[in-house]
Amino acid sequence: MIYKCMKDTFSANFPSQGFIQGTLEADDLVPIQKEIDSIQKDFNSAKINDLGNASNLENEFYLKDCLEHIEHLLNPLCKKYCEMFAFGDRSKKEFKLTSAWVNYQRKHEYFGTHTHNGLFSFALWIKVPYTIEQERQHVDYANRNIQRLPAFHFHYTDAMGTIRQQIIPVDKTYENKLILFPGNMNHSVSPFYTSDEYRITVSGNIEYKPL
Repeated sequence: MIYKCMKDTFSANFPSQGFIQGTLEADDLVPIQKEIDSIQKDFNSAKINDLGNASNLENEFYLKDCLEHIEHLLNPLCKKYCEMFAFGDRSKKEFKLTSAWVNYQRKHEYFGTHTHNGLFSFALWIKVPYTIEQERQHVDYANRNIQRLPAFHFHYTDAMGTIRQQIIPVDKTYENKLILFPGNMNHSVSPFYTSDEYRITVSGNIEYKPL
């Protein structure tokens, strides 16, 4: 017996949240880079940000001088996220950066799976001192998997309750790029191995600005 295809068939995806990515111009980074360079000259001059069990980083410090500048850069991105993903209270028109910090990450250091306190969080890559090819060559033995390469990982459950990952392999090509995502979205950062320089990133928490 031959069965015909049912009429009017269609497919649909369950709605879910994601992330949004952008690239900053060199001029946008000047105030941020200035404070990062100042802190790096003397780590004792800045306030330590301790994420506890979330990471094993030795050098992670709060930013203070460039907060208003970062807030100005991220406001349009927050609005765009709310529109794209029908997220949050869209009657709130402005967003406030409540905290930001810089990570000076050495090889072998990592961030375990964690969330942030803000409505939104972000990750901005300032300096990434390696390429994926360099890292791939380093781990290219014993059939090691791409997931062992340095990356930013999102962890989430799908409609079937299965734990999934969205992996962003990060290398030198990600300098000046940032991602914005809901603060309560689980994420982690795997280590790198091939450089003795710092991988420098900026992260922070964003809330609605009071009316």
